[in-house]
Amino acid sequence: MIKKIAAAALTALLALPVGALAAPHRVQDLEKQMAEMSRMFNQKMAAMQQEIAALKKKQAVPAPAVVGSAAPADWTKKVKLSGMVRFRGYDLQNFWNFDNSKDNDHWNVFRLKGSLKATIKATDDVTTVIQLTDQTYGEGVGVDVHNGYEGDNRDNKVFLDNAYINIRNMFNLPVDMTFGRQNLVYGSGFVILDGQSQFASTSIYFDGVKLRWHATDKTFLDLLYMKDQEGNRDNASNDDITLSGAYLTSKGCPYIGKSELYILNRDDEGLGKNIWMYGVRLSDKLNNGFDYSVEAAIQRGDANKTQDQKAWGTKLDAGYTFQQLSMMPRIYLGYDYLSGDKDPGNTTTGDNEGWDVFYGGWPQFGDLLAWKYVQIPAGNALGNVYNYNRQSSTTGEAVYSNLQIMTLGTSAHLLKNLAANISYSKLKFNHTYAGVSDDFGDYYQGKLKYQYNRNLSFSMYGALIAPGDAFNSTPKNNATEAYWETEYKF
Repeated sequence: MIKKIAAAALTALLALPVGALAAPHRVQDLEKQMAEMSRMFNQKMAAMQQEIAALKKKQAVPAPAVVGSAAPADWTKKVKLSGMVRFRGYDLQNFWNFDNSKDNDHWNVFRLKGSLKATIKATDDVTTVIQLTDQTYGEGVGVDVHNGYEGDNRDNKVFLDNAYINIRNMFNLPVDMTFGRQNLVYGSGFVILDGQSQFASTSIYFDGVKLRWHATDKTFLDLLYMKDQEGNRDNASNDDITLSGAYLTSKGCPYIGKSELYILNRDDEGLGKNIWMYGVRLSDKLNNGFDYSVEAAIQRGDANKTQDQKAWGTKLDAGYTFQQLSMMPRIYLGYDYLSGDKDPGNTTTGDNEGWDVFYGGWPQFGDLLAWKYVQIPAGNALGNVYNYNRQSSTTGEAVYSNLQIMTLGTSAHLLKNLAANISYSKLKFNHTYAGVSDDFGDYYQGKLKYQYNRNLSFSMYGALIAPGDAFNSTPKNNATEAYWETEYKF
């Protein structure tokens, strides 16, 4: 096209002077020819510009994508990373006994925990979660060597903390299914929170299957089949611990708020324990500043191979927040009752009336009291009061039972990002060995937390148990705990 335009222009220029000299009277005709040539030239130029534009557009079209491939950005849009880093400095004194002269329960250590969680949303209804965790509790000190366990929570070892697949609206029904290693938390954690109770400071998972049926947009029913401890693979070993049952949750109930009903079973093949628990929890936070939580449960079944289980427990909390004040102070009361056996040394005949902790052995009553109830082979001062760990086959779990806790506390936002909480609790045993007082002691706790920004926080915590008359036959030094903490979540 460009060559044609150039040739036409050159021919016109050469012919112009010849024509003008041959016949002067033809000047007007030549002017007309020049005008026509100019029009043709402009048309040719316009056509050339269109052709150039078409060529540029053609060159801009990308090469066809290879079938089956995806742009690198596609999968990253489906993945969300989250996690946390927590660094804590501890000083624990007399957390197993009340004797300053024994240093095996006097720890001064750093505790470091890190987790990285990937949530992959494959489709709107299918999500996969993988979480890796590690914790060191004193550098190079293993904390999972009891009973031959050499896996989770071992210092300097990253382990699979969560790994599950969640499917929503399965088969186009109002049913969700979750398969794999997952955390279960219900209510305030009174009966279900720590599947790995001996490692609750690091991991709380169960392995198993959960089905959730959405009866309405505010009511759902969970059906559970979970492994707390998987023993030897062969069935002849009879050493598994299994959780199964149903948990119903309904929100927005008139005059109640949130209601929860549950039927749960804990089957410990090693102890011959097969306990059914039936419970209810009601809770709400009212607009006038009042809040409450009421939970109670009974336990029936086999306490062990020779005794029936007949126990009960309750956890009551109520508080009032002064919403009109800038610091939003809250005062609260708490009462917890975990039944105990009237014959605290008997493990073979009659009924067992001691509360089974199920999966509420985490530090829900404070870290120091949880340490007091840790199931260890020997050395715990509670062993002088009653046979406190007789219903546990898992070394390291907190086996709360035979206990009353009466609490008075207050909390407030001292500054915009600074919160404080202090409390006092009176501790009492329900039943003890003959001649032993039921006075456990006095329990004090206090915490400060500064939220530096959305992700970063700093905390300080202190607790003290002053032993009561139940420990008159042993040294009676105070048990104390103090820690500072820096935590970053993302």
